[in-house]
Amino acid sequence: MTNKSYVIGIDIGGTNIRAGMIDSKYGLENFVIKSSEQISAEYRAVDRLIDFVANYIDMNAGKAKITAISIGFPATIDRERKRVLSTPNIPGFENVDIVDAFYDKLAIPTYIDKDVNMLMLFDMHNRSIPDEGVTAGFYLGTGLGNAIVIDGQMLRGKNGTAAELGHIPSRDTEGICGCGNSSCVELFASGKYLQYLCDTYFADTFIGDVFKKHGQHVIIQKFVNDLAIPVATEINILDPDHIILGGGLTQMEGFPKEALESAIRKYTRKPYPEQNLEFIYSVPNQENGVIGAGIYGIKQRRRGK
Repeated sequence: MTNKSYVIGIDIGGTNIRAGMIDSKYGLENFVIKSSEQISAEYRAVDRLIDFVANYIDMNAGKAKITAISIGFPATIDRERKRVLSTPNIPGFENVDIVDAFYDKLAIPTYIDKDVNMLMLFDMHNRSIPDEGVTAGFYLGTGLGNAIVIDGQMLRGKNGTAAELGHIPSRDTEGICGCGNSSCVELFASGKYLQYLCDTYFADTFIGDVFKKHGQHVIIQKFVNDLAIPVATEINILDPDHIILGGGLTQMEGFPKEALESAIRKYTRKPYPEQNLEFIYSVPNQENGVIGAGIYGIKQRRRGK
């Protein structure tokens, strides 16, 4: 390893934790994937994460200068981007100060944000989307991820919890959401709900094949239509310059992109913005969140934060 400078990018998911070293040109080196079980624990979860990162640096950094650590969490984060407020799928990270804990142990500046925001930063870089204007990213996966960038600034909100699109209320919705509410749109517009549909109506079909095998079924067509409703809702509010569609659902074999786009257009206000909609799809890759985290850390350093 040379004496170049790097930011350590970390992408934490419910199943896996990914890490890599990102240079000033957003190049990735020493990418690794490990089970999230290494850090997930009711007690000492933060210490486990610090140990994971410290060990990664010891094994991979060599003589390189590590200027920052940047971590994407599947969580709500406070406005100051220091404290993880809630991580429903990873125990041990409820209402904890990550930034100060890392600096106390490793003496390296550390930045955190929502994982979906890191994905958005990667996609904007990868697809050459400019900072100017409004970019809205919709990540249709296990849940309904959303990120909004306005003139180069990620929308955070008063409490840091802006762009929780999956938790806008919907009438006559059954079940309890992971956030505790009983009316969230994510209850019927998410990968979790698609799994329920598979178990209920297509029990012999692996979820990864459901669009390929049952894409014309009225149940699946309604599901795709329902995915479009929250997306169109935000488009009607923001009138974004750029729209990114991504997430695991859109990357499944046979996913009906044209049907989704048609449904989004159906629910978008006429004549505008409907007549001027263009969709940019995220390119699937395991490294995206890690590179996005690196980009975030590099930008924060450049801003002197």
